[in-house]
Amino acid sequence: MKQPLQTSIWSFRDIRLVLPARAVSYAGDSIALVALMLRVHDSGRPGAVAALLMAFALPTVVMIPFAGRIVDGHDSRKVLVWASLLQAVTGVGLAFSSGLVATLALVCVLQLGQAVAGPAWGALIPRVVGEELVGRTTGTSQALIGVATLAGSAAGGLLVGLSGYGGALLVDASTFVGLAVIARLVRTRRRPEVGAVRERGDLMIGLRCIFEDRLLRILVPSLWVFVLVGEGVNVVEIYLIRDEVGIGAIGYGALGAATGAGAIGGAWITGRLKADLGRSRAVPAGIAGIGASCVLLGLATNVVMLAIGSVAIGWASGMLNAAVSTLMVTRTAEHLRGRVIAALGGTVRACSLMALPLGGVAGVLLGIRPTFITAGVLGVLAALVAGVLVLRSRLWTKDSAEGVLSH
Repeated sequence: MKQPLQTSIWSFRDIRLVLPARAVSYAGDSIALVALMLRVHDSGRPGAVAALLMAFALPTVVMIPFAGRIVDGHDSRKVLVWASLLQAVTGVGLAFSSGLVATLALVCVLQLGQAVAGPAWGALIPRVVGEELVGRTTGTSQALIGVATLAGSAAGGLLVGLSGYGGALLVDASTFVGLAVIARLVRTRRRPEVGAVRERGDLMIGLRCIFEDRLLRILVPSLWVFVLVGEGVNVVEIYLIRDEVGIGAIGYGALGAATGAGAIGGAWITGRLKADLGRSRAVPAGIAGIGASCVLLGLATNVVMLAIGSVAIGWASGMLNAAVSTLMVTRTAEHLRGRVIAALGGTVRACSLMALPLGGVAGVLLGIRPTFITAGVLGVLAALVAGVLVLRSRLWTKDSAEGVLSH
């Protein structure tokens, strides 16, 4: 009899449906992000890029008290089908809208669907493959998403150049239609237990689970600090690439593809890790890698340096995402995973929202390049503190998770 870790994740029918479909959807998202970033940048309106990034982040924060309850309290098939259809309709609306206000409003609606769909998929996949294959499945999924990001980012710049913003955004909308179909075909379903008591305070339940785990209460706040100081560069990134270095629309998309290429390797290797010790070290390593890459980007004077920095930041992001996603699932009770994932996603997005005005202010006061360098140095420092705390304490064992199971 084969051991669980010797089983291929591709032996599961639902995984053969879900992982490729989600990857294609991420490709569509990359296309849409490139198109929307270029649209608002080319509008020339002050603060438009920051407003767009806020529109992507705010709904996830607002949905923290509701998303986890929806995911844990309803049939996963219904949740995923309706969330995907909402995103598909919104994507069509984005394709045919042009004003900044309409664009921002539709992006908010799009992200409302994602605020529910993300935790729903995250909580369902362990039910498909079993606990022992979560790490490998997460790493494979992140690697496929990296491939999709690579293809989507490159295609995004090309589609905008050939068919305009509308055509690129319609491609994204079509991927959500496909995802809704796949969600309907998936046989594995996650339903609330009959007679289960509905608990109140979904945000506090999710955060309590995080802080009652001795490992997560170090790594998750470290992630929050990193996002707070590091994601501010997203506000000024397009100005670095297009205005400081002088890269066009197709080149901007190609750099996004380079980031996706790096994420493939980082996620795949992290997915091979079989214990929480390795994953716990991958989190500060990923944060440090992203910080160092930001410094390199801040010093970049040509497309080669930008490409190297983009690949490096993608690699570190792949490591970070795969490690955090796996730790959050494997160290959380099954019936609480929707709320825990939603709490993590929402609080990370809240840090992103706070980072945006900080990035904008830093861009004005320090300049584009110093903003990248400063954020990168602070990110490396945050990673070093987290790494020391993890290495000095034996916090990777799962005994602390037993307390979580009692909720």
